[in-house]
Amino acid sequence: MGSALPTEKLDRNNFTYWEYKMHQYLVGQGYWSYVEGANENQPNPTHADRPAWEQARSRLLYAIASWVHDHMLGYIQDAKTPKEAWGNLKKIFAGNTTTRKLQLSQQLNNIQLSDMCIVNYTLKIKELCGPPSCRSMSILTMTK
Repeated sequence: MGSALPTEKLDRNNFTYWEYKMHQYLVGQGYWSYVEGANENQPNPTHADRPAWEQARSRLLYAIASWVHDHMLGYIQDAKTPKEAWGNLKKIFAGNTTTRKLQLSQQLNNIQLSDMCIVNYTLKIKELCGPPSCRSMSILTMTK
């Protein structure tokens, strides 16, 4: 996996940005088809491409594991393909799930204006909420 690896590991607060960086990197390296599932099925054991497929699959699973914090490896350790590993992370961190809503609610409640200027405060809230397409998630529904 060549140069210019994204340096920021996935944590509970940065999935949207991590996903974007990783997507761009993997497309640029020619590995995105493994995440999409196009290369999900391994070639016949006697096929000449089998060793290259195994190597790329293993390399990509290792890369994904390397780009998440160690305490998050449980989410992907049983994945057999890069598509499965990526899907596990996406389901946990990008979904409109109860867990995500509670997590976001707690993070928003912990931000204090007294710690920063209004510009940084606003940027921090925008960062937590992700891109505009993700902001339609209603956290308030969790309090009902």
